Amino acid sequence: MSRQAFSTSESASAVSAQNLIAQQAESNRRSYQPVALGHNCAHQFLRNDSIVSYRNFSSLSAATVSDTVQSDAGQEQSISTKPLTRDDVINRRPSALERAKLKVVTPGHAIFVLQKHAAGGIAMIRQSDFVLLCESSRPGKKTDAKVIATALKEFNTVNRFVLQRVGASAAVDGMLRSGIPTWKVQDGKPRVQAAIFVAQQILDEKSGMYFALETTKVDTVLKELHKGILEMEENGIKLEAKNRGDKPSDDDKLLREALRVTGEVVQLLVKRKSRPENALKKRAKRKYLKRLQIGGGPYNSTLRLATQISILIGGSAVAQKNIVAPYDKAWWTKRVVPDVLQMIEEASAMELEKKEAAEAAEAKATEEAEGDDVEDDESNAEDGDGDDDLEEGDSQTEVVSEEEKKD
Repeated sequence: MSRQAFSTSESASAVSAQNLIAQQAESNRRSYQPVALGHNCAHQFLRNDSIVSYRNFSSLSAATVSDTVQSDAGQEQSISTKPLTRDDVINRRPSALERAKLKVVTPGHAIFVLQKHAAGGIAMIRQSDFVLLCESSRPGKKTDAKVIATALKEFNTVNRFVLQRVGASAAVDGMLRSGIPTWKVQDGKPRVQAAIFVAQQILDEKSGMYFALETTKVDTVLKELHKGILEMEENGIKLEAKNRGDKPSDDDKLLREALRVTGEVVQLLVKRKSRPENALKKRAKRKYLKRLQIGGGPYNSTLRLATQISILIGGSAVAQKNIVAPYDKAWWTKRVVPDVLQMIEEASAMELEKKEAAEAAEAKATEEAEGDDVEDDESNAEDGDGDDDLEEGDSQTEVVSEEEKKD
C-alpha cells in the first residue's frame, strides 16, 4: 500500500509539473511581441529595416529594455523595444503622393500619380492618399467630382483597395463641394444635379460606398437634394414628375431621377441593416463581411428627408410606396416614426382638397359654358324672327308698289 501511495503521489507531482510547464509556455507565447518588421511590410514604424525574432519581454520594463540582433557582419546592433509613439508613426515610409511632391495637388494630378504607382497591381494604395485626393477637390469644379467617382471604381476593382469610413466620408464631401457651384444661380438645378450624382455613386456597386458610408453622410446628400428642390419651386418650376406629352422636358427628367435615387438609397440602407449576408454561401459571406465597414440602416432623419422629397415631387402615394413600405416591412423595425406618417396623412388630405377644388372649378366652368351656349341660342333665335318679319314686309311693299304702278 505504501509503495502504491508513493507511486500515485509521484505521478500526481509529475502531472502538476507538466501542467506548470505548459502554463508557462502558453504565457510566454502570448507575451511574444514583434520588435521590428520587414522592409516590405505595410506597418513600417521602426527606423531600421531589420527582422527580429519573437522574444519574451514580459518580465522587463518596456521603457528601458533593448534587444540585440546580429547584423550581416556579425556585430550586435541594439534595437529599442519601447512602445510606438506618435513620432514613430509620423516617420513611417512616405506614401506615393508624398514621394511625388506635387506643387499643385488636384484630383487629376493625384489620380495620375496613384495610377502610375499601383500599375500592374503590385503596389497598394493607402487610404491616406485617397483621402488627400478627395480633399483636394476644388469648389465648383464638376470634373473633380467625376475624378473622385472614377478613383472609387478603379481602385476598388483593379488595386484591391478596401474603402474605409474616412475615405467614404471624404469622397462624399469632395463630390458635393465640386458639384455645387460657388456663384449665385437663378434656380436650384445645379444643387439637385450634384446631389443626384453623389447618390448615383452610392447606389453603384463598383464604388464600394455601400460598405463604408455612414448614414449621416446620406442625410447630408438628401439635405442638399431637398434644398435644391425647394429652390426650384421658389423660382416657379412645377414639381411634377410626369410626362408632358411624348417628349418630357429636362426639368421632368431631373425630378424623376431625384425621386428614383431617393427611394433607392433608402431601400439600400434598409437592405444593409437587414443583414443580407445570412442568405449567402460561406465564401460569398466571407467576402462580403471582409469589405463591410458599417452595417447601419436609415435614421429617423433619413426617413423624414426622403419622405419630404417624395411628397414634393411624386405625392403622398409615392412616399408611402417607396419610403415607408420598405422600411415597415423590414424584420428589425418595430414601427414607423409618427412624424413621417403624419406628414403623409397631411399631404394626402391636401391633395384631396386640391382635387375637390379642381373638380368644383371644372364643374363651374362647364355650367358657365353651357349657360353661355343657351344665351347664344336664344339671341340667335330672336335675330332669326326679326329677319323673317323684315322679309315679309319687303314683299308686301314690293306688291303694293306693283299695284300702284298698274293704277
